[in-house]
Amino acid sequence: MSLKVNSLLSASLLSIGMLAVSGSAGAATTVIWGDPVPATPEVTCAGVGYEWTVQMGKGQKASFVRHVGAKSWNEPPPAYEPPYTGWTHTSDWVAFELKKDSHVTIQIARQQGVLMSSIATDPVSGSPSVKYTPAGNGLYPAFSVYSGWEETGCEDHRYNTGGATPWAPSLVFADNQPNTQGWSTATWNGPLKAGKYSIAIGGANVSFCAPTDSCYTGRHGYRATITTK
Repeated sequence: MSLKVNSLLSASLLSIGMLAVSGSAGAATTVIWGDPVPATPEVTCAGVGYEWTVQMGKGQKASFVRHVGAKSWNEPPPAYEPPYTGWTHTSDWVAFELKKDSHVTIQIARQQGVLMSSIATDPVSGSPSVKYTPAGNGLYPAFSVYSGWEETGCEDHRYNTGGATPWAPSLVFADNQPNTQGWSTATWNGPLKAGKYSIAIGGANVSFCAPTDSCYTGRHGYRATITTK
């Protein structure tokens, strides 16, 4: 991708992210669309490519909106075999840093009206422009929580939604919300010590949608809300 096209797309995504992100008042809450340690060209293995970086203290609330693959948390066989049913590149990864010991609630909800951006080329001039298309609104959200950030492993296509992932040795599985009941909102809450955590957000649509249903494929919108007490 050319520098011009990449800059165009990055600027567009940043503007969307600024509109879609909110946090409670106070310097302790930070929500950024991007990796806490962006990859550099000379580094072959730079760990998980995080979509979001979230820093929070106690008594805070943060929310952000994007889209993930319909089955990204629970891809079916034969391409994906348990326990490695997560598709790394179609899930969204959150680098979450908690500044103080807190009781944390993580809520991932189905979200309508989320736009996806892509680059379109004018057939006459050849100039690039940003094109927007709506994401689906049929997500059955599911997610995993790990302690630690993975910053050095060689990112691979699959991850373990319920345990250790060989290519991500810095991630220690803490818990997950598999959404086995097919809710439009998946919620987890519990005590967490201050420190760094990784949250993998995806879809469990394979369990609730037939292959002919629109909710079985494509990308679908979500809203994530994290609250600390």
